[in-house]
Amino acid sequence: MRLAFDLDNTLIRCGHDFPLETPKRRFLARILSNEQLRHGIKELTDSCRQRGWEVWVYTTSYRSAWRIRRLFWLHGIRLDGVVNQQRHDREVQARCTKHPPSFGIDLLIDDSEGVRIEGERHGFRVLVVAPDDRQWTEKVQAALNSF
Repeated sequence: MRLAFDLDNTLIRCGHDFPLETPKRRFLARILSNEQLRHGIKELTDSCRQRGWEVWVYTTSYRSAWRIRRLFWLHGIRLDGVVNQQRHDREVQARCTKHPPSFGIDLLIDDSEGVRIEGERHGFRVLVVAPDDRQWTEKVQAALNSF
């Protein structure tokens, strides 16, 4: 199974305040990044890895794939794939904001109701996780257990 996470307001603070992970590589994180990931992502990705699932990022941001991979590496997380806006524009034929099936992604975790609606229209699964949801990891785990 292939699972993808959105970044802004799902895993990275962008106008919403939620608890943050402590980077595994703290010293390097202070030097190399001004962003941190949402608390719970490390444990969640570790759980996915134990099940043999791939962990991806699918974002509409223009951050480079290298920058995104570095951020996750600083937190001790290895990504199997990254889809940013540039890659989406190059490779997706469907007319929608995100199209996980174009990359073999089975489930997208996102904060946007609009992306969920596009999922219904275009036939892909989206789990909406609100930035203020303190139980977000349990919600994701429950969705993963339904596969």
